Amino acid sequence: MTVALLHAGDPRHPDHAEWLAELGRVTYAAAGVAGICFDLARVLGGVDSAAMYNDPLGTLAKRLQPLAATDNPTGMRGFAANLDRARVARNDLLHALPVRHGLHRRRTDDPHYVRNFFDVADLAAVTAILETTRSEGNRLLYHDSGQSVRDWYNRQ
Repeated sequence: MTVALLHAGDPRHPDHAEWLAELGRVTYAAAGVAGICFDLARVLGGVDSAAMYNDPLGTLAKRLQPLAATDNPTGMRGFAANLDRARVARNDLLHALPVRHGLHRRRTDDPHYVRNFFDVADLAAVTAILETTRSEGNRLLYHDSGQSVRDWYNRQ
């Protein structure tokens, strides 16, 4: 009996290497989101870098709430909302468990919630969300043509 290989997340699928490559891209994109949150918090929020070294993404996002509350710089409130959506997508992926067809996510708080990452497109959708969020954060960090960043470096 031959088993149909339906999804690239299955290690036996001929496109599994492509799936793994996208898994690497999405993981790197997740790190990029954490990185821009770290930079926004220290440069624009005045948070000491050493205080954030062990912060998970949710804690970094909370550190940005004062900036979002005042929408300073302009666009920070929208970034915070998009960051929350990106964090959910990231958590779904990073907390998913390996199954035969790829990665499978369930949540304790909602037993009907299911998110699967069986194909390259499933992973690429999360990569796109994360890359867009990082880019948006980068635009905020350099909202003043980099003056805030230069000032921060001069204070170090």
